[in-house]
Amino acid sequence: MLLSPKPSFQVVSRHLSCHLSCHLSYHLSASSFLAHSFSTLASNSCDTLHHPHLSVILFDLPQLSSRTSPRISQSRLDNPCPLRTSKTRLRSSSNLNAQPAQTDAQYPNTEPQIDKLGPANMSGQCLTQDSLFPHDPYLGLPVIGNGMTGIVLKLGEDRAVKKAKQYQPGYLQAREDVEYMNDINRQTLENEIQVFKRLGSYEGIIPYFQTSQYGIELALAQGNLECYLETYPERENSLKISWMSSLIKTLAHVHSHRVFVDDIALRNILILDGKLKLADFGQSILLPLDIDIASANKNDLNVRIEILHLGWVLYSIASWHVHKYYFFGPENHDLCWPETGSFPNVDDVLWGRMIKKCWHGQYGSMDDVKDEAYQLLTSQHEGCDPGNDSPA
Repeated sequence: MLLSPKPSFQVVSRHLSCHLSCHLSYHLSASSFLAHSFSTLASNSCDTLHHPHLSVILFDLPQLSSRTSPRISQSRLDNPCPLRTSKTRLRSSSNLNAQPAQTDAQYPNTEPQIDKLGPANMSGQCLTQDSLFPHDPYLGLPVIGNGMTGIVLKLGEDRAVKKAKQYQPGYLQAREDVEYMNDINRQTLENEIQVFKRLGSYEGIIPYFQTSQYGIELALAQGNLECYLETYPERENSLKISWMSSLIKTLAHVHSHRVFVDDIALRNILILDGKLKLADFGQSILLPLDIDIASANKNDLNVRIEILHLGWVLYSIASWHVHKYYFFGPENHDLCWPETGSFPNVDDVLWGRMIKKCWHGQYGSMDDVKDEAYQLLTSQHEGCDPGNDSPA
């Protein structure tokens, strides 16, 4: 009997990400952290960013994965959108109720909405953060965030630790399904660790301090780009250009290390000390180091799609409005390139010509994008047209 090959955890993670993607935000005050939720299914509420004593960090933790087991596939989700089992990646988000920091030991008593994966009669208390490792140094730390495949614990005033989420037997009816979910969570964390190690320290990537089998220690930022654009008045072109060029250089760095980010989104770009930092690599793809990334294609992802996603981020910064786009979303189940007429007019938008070329797949690599950005910066410095019809 021939068995179908088991898909990679990145492919599997697309099946449920439409329903179960969540966003973690952390408010840092003088005395404590508060967890807060955002949802991409509706307009994100960023009013808390106006609070003078709060700063925010938001992670979109890697999406929970599920094989196409009949038991999991037939599970009833709180989100009414039916579970898809095609290879199309699907995204969604669920709200995370704000709650005070709590200790690791108290965590099984919480019942966040996003953890209601199984049938409606399943108890949220089946979720646990008991470590598989007896010498876990992070046991007992207060929980400040609850994500899809992991949780985030407070680890001092300037950092947090991301750990793989674990579920107890009984969370789903079949023990092997729970074990599979736990394994996917661990694989997702390990994948992110390997990505951080390969990319190394870089100015445009959220700093990590150390990694281990127990988790990833990361810096706390002041917010994420999506909420920043929704909350603050439009900034000057000089800042926009600085941020746009920074993102271009960062993604070029990532690709030079043979990594596909996959989920290039505003919510996964953090703001730390006024600088943009790319974050969340749980769903990223590590390619062979000797591969020609310009022609690489892994899990339907390639350079042109990465640059297409980047184009929408650049457009959001240039126009100072949140524009969300994901090539592998449910509306594009055939994985077709967007129609030319579906893009906004960018004739009068800062760096509009570059954004348009990103959307139309006219760049062969991130190096090409970086080279053109350098030319635009040079022409701007010399007082020439900065890539659009608007003044710099």
